[in-house]
Amino acid sequence: MTLHQINQLSYANHIEPLWQQSLKQGDAVLLIEEAILRLTQPHLTSMTPLEEKHICLYYLQRDAEGYGVQPSLGKALSDTEWVELAFSASSHISW
Repeated sequence: MTLHQINQLSYANHIEPLWQQSLKQGDAVLLIEEAILRLTQPHLTSMTPLEEKHICLYYLQRDAEGYGVQPSLGKALSDTEWVELAFSASSHISW
């Protein structure tokens, strides 16, 4: 499993499709920092293709609290769970 860490709400037009197309079944996406806003309207639709590829979606609970959002998609992780997820991944990509 590759862990893809996304930390921005949006990327340049050539980067956005690149990271999404690099996802493979069984990979995981972790939204950190400003990327938590991807789980709010109108950005939420960009996250739905992850379900079609059976990609696990996570976000940091402290970032959700910091931005005042309550996501309806994904699983909240504590910092400890984030470290555990990182250690369980065979590789990491930070976008």
